[in-house]
Amino acid sequence: MDEKKTKLPEMTFGKSVLVVIVLIAIIFSGYVVFNFDTKVIFTLTSVAVGIMLVAYGFKVDTVVKWFADGGRGAVDVIIILMCVGTVIGTWMASGVVPAIMYYGLKLLTPTSFMLVGFSLCCIVSFFIGSSYSTLATLGVAFIGIGTGMGMNIDLVAGMVVSGALFGDKMSPFSDTTNLAPAVSGTTVWEHIGSMIYTVTPALIISFVLYGILGSKYSASGADLSLAKEMMAAVEASFNPTPILFIVPVMVLVLALLKIPSVPALLASSALAIIIGIITQPFSAVTIINSLGVGFSIDTGLAELNRLVNRGGIGSMMEVVAWTILTLGMGQMLKDSGVLNVFLSKMIGFIKKRRDCVLATLIFSLCTAMLTASQYLAIMLPGMLMKDTFTKFKLDKKVLSRTLEDGGTMFSFLIPWDTAGIYTASVLGVATLSYAPYAFLLILSPIIAAIYACVGFAQFPAKEEEAI
Repeated sequence: MDEKKTKLPEMTFGKSVLVVIVLIAIIFSGYVVFNFDTKVIFTLTSVAVGIMLVAYGFKVDTVVKWFADGGRGAVDVIIILMCVGTVIGTWMASGVVPAIMYYGLKLLTPTSFMLVGFSLCCIVSFFIGSSYSTLATLGVAFIGIGTGMGMNIDLVAGMVVSGALFGDKMSPFSDTTNLAPAVSGTTVWEHIGSMIYTVTPALIISFVLYGILGSKYSASGADLSLAKEMMAAVEASFNPTPILFIVPVMVLVLALLKIPSVPALLASSALAIIIGIITQPFSAVTIINSLGVGFSIDTGLAELNRLVNRGGIGSMMEVVAWTILTLGMGQMLKDSGVLNVFLSKMIGFIKKRRDCVLATLIFSLCTAMLTASQYLAIMLPGMLMKDTFTKFKLDKKVLSRTLEDGGTMFSFLIPWDTAGIYTASVLGVATLSYAPYAFLLILSPIIAAIYACVGFAQFPAKEEEAI
């Protein structure tokens, strides 16, 4: 009770700018100049922010509590990460992912792969409502298929990320699809209806681009020797029976039944273990152990080894560390008022309706880059811009749509953001390597900005909102 009564020191614009400058300097020098590990960079940024806040007059225990609150807020994400680790491990050990790769290499052609892969990722992510789950399942399998076909893996990863983010953006089961309208003050269905205006052209253009790029890999001109070697290695090391497809089908069924992602992922792991014990040549102990330590095997083919030797809860601990560090630092920036003061000052430059959307996109990008949190990149700009949208008589569904066009998408394009780190870890492709090919993510904010400038789909506020 005493702590609630204690008045916090005032955070001025000058102080907030200095904190932001120090953050940018550490992140830039850490990545570009010294090539530090991401965990080191965010340890340094957290310490630097903490020291500056104490120097500004905040109590040490208050600053530490903020960081701890951020870590506690990461629990839900950490649980999902651990579940993803179990899925990757068990789906490898039970032969599910190897089977998907096997039949993908057998049935798909290099020319059709990009379009089929993108379509499947979009469909699955929509029903599951989770980009993380889609990346950990179909994403890993498609990376394997693309490798076997001799395709540009950066391009394949960009395609997978685009498809996975379609569901994260549009599915009513997605956390961000529910978070954005909740922050903005509109309904989920109005929000989804508004997003159709920006996601439709982005989806069509992405589909065309993947089709054009995929057409360069013709079956006649492609070197499919690696694909044949991988299929032979899968047959020799696993039993790629079609029965294994029961596992991914069950995930879709659970999604349709609106089962939350954590129990759905754990259920898929349990079913994979049961089917794996029955169908695969590995011991029950090996398959069950893949829950924790992942799967490891020497298939005799180095390329296949790199794809299947992964997973388990242990494999996600580095991502967990990144998550705690980044969200802890983000919470310090939020609770101290650094971000509120810094971004609120920018609101003074908003003079027209179009500026509302453009400012929201910029605020989302800045928040994602400074806090490394997709959730904060949606929440903070949403809370700050809500009254401004009302002032300019813009419907709140335009705000919620813009938060998704910006915050949801930007996070997967930033190397030090939790979402970018997770994706790079799961797919084995660096964030900046797949980013140029993640067309849906790049196009969404661009289309949102164009709409704002030309005045298209800038819906006026309802009378009760405009009052």
